[in-house]
Amino acid sequence: MASTGGNLLQRTRCLYFYDVTTPCNKRTPGSGCSAINGINRGNGILGMSELCIATHPSDFCVALAALKAKIHVSGPAGNRIISIEDFHRLPGDKPEHDNNLERGEIITAIELPESKFTKHYTYLKIRDRLSHAFALVSAAVALEMDGDRITDARIALGGVAHKPWRVLEAEASLHGQKGDEATFAQAAALLLSGARAYEHNGFKIELASRTAIRALKQATNGTPQDQSSKKII
Repeated sequence: MASTGGNLLQRTRCLYFYDVTTPCNKRTPGSGCSAINGINRGNGILGMSELCIATHPSDFCVALAALKAKIHVSGPAGNRIISIEDFHRLPGDKPEHDNNLERGEIITAIELPESKFTKHYTYLKIRDRLSHAFALVSAAVALEMDGDRITDARIALGGVAHKPWRVLEAEASLHGQKGDEATFAQAAALLLSGARAYEHNGFKIELASRTAIRALKQATNGTPQDQSSKKII
């Protein structure tokens, strides 16, 4: 249980967060963001601000975003429930704040609402090497289908933003559609609308699009990534 809460609360970060010899607005607010004009290959392409372009590293939270998890918390003011989409923050003008917990609050439970995503789902994680812990881009996809038509869809991207990234318009574009290449490409374009590349991470935009499309294909076919061999079935 502690590991589950800890995964939710891990810092959104990049290489410069660890390097105390360089400015980092997450570590020292107001000092600057070294990644914007530095080595930013692994940094974000969506939802960034001029103060921070770090990415949230979790796989677990990307899946929770696709499942619309609810985070139960308790604190001095009592108990409350925070939706997963409202739990983590975009950097805005306060990149030092990774989430919306209030001072003194702790996570007590994670609730997964009932769904019918029991067959058409996948989680796809793309890394430079299989041994690397964090994704360059990842995608969690969950679909409900009636024959060859998509009746409900959830898509969340990881490795691209300060928090797990969902675009409701992208999901809505899939409703009632057949699971084909054109439909998936349109959804991917909506997912990545407004993406911004920095000097070293422009490849992530195309990579994220391809990852989303491939994950949608796997989910439609009911062929998730095999977790023992890591091969695409």
